[in-house]
Amino acid sequence: RSRTISVQGTGKVTVAPDIAFFSVTVSELGETTREAQVKTDEKVGLILGMARSAGIADKDLQTTSLEFYPEYRWREDEQILIGQRVRQTVHVTIRGIGNESTVLTSLIDAIGTVSGISIGSIGFSKENTVAEYAESRKLAMEKAIQKGSEYAAAAGMNLGKPISVSDYSNADYQGANRNTMMKAAPAYMMESAVTADIPTGELEIISNVSVVFELN
Repeated sequence: RSRTISVQGTGKVTVAPDIAFFSVTVSELGETTREAQVKTDEKVGLILGMARSAGIADKDLQTTSLEFYPEYRWREDEQILIGQRVRQTVHVTIRGIGNESTVLTSLIDAIGTVSGISIGSIGFSKENTVAEYAESRKLAMEKAIQKGSEYAAAAGMNLGKPISVSDYSNADYQGANRNTMMKAAPAYMMESAVTADIPTGELEIISNVSVVFELN
């Protein structure tokens, strides 16, 4: 009967992100759905214009939610219709961010001059991670071989060839939650004498392997 040992190895590579993405939500109330939609369309159009002026391609501007619904308020145990609300969320992707790029901070500053909107869940990623994943897998396998060799030596045996390898790789995504209502335009401009500071940090490219080795 053959003798085997199963070990796990983890490889990690850090890399600077080159993509940022976030969502902008516009929500407006009107006496009619049409009135609320016109108000929403005006602000969404303004935001899209800012993004395009910053060099964001149309393929990187996507509506992810569009809602129409009545809004009520309770008054003395009675539900009163106060109007119709329209809410639209646009997902924005910014490519080519880096130490020298100011597109992200400039666009956030520009959008911040629009009142009554919210920006949610700024995240960072890297467009091409082929090389980084190859390196992390190599490191994971080296760690598995090292661990297997140590266990085999402790048992007075030698590590043989791998019989099977199972790979478990994580996605290269790092989220930085940012859910804040933007201030009204005049107040925002007075309080924002400097450009927004948005650290991008580093991404972790992680690979995990489980390897079964022969023992000799």
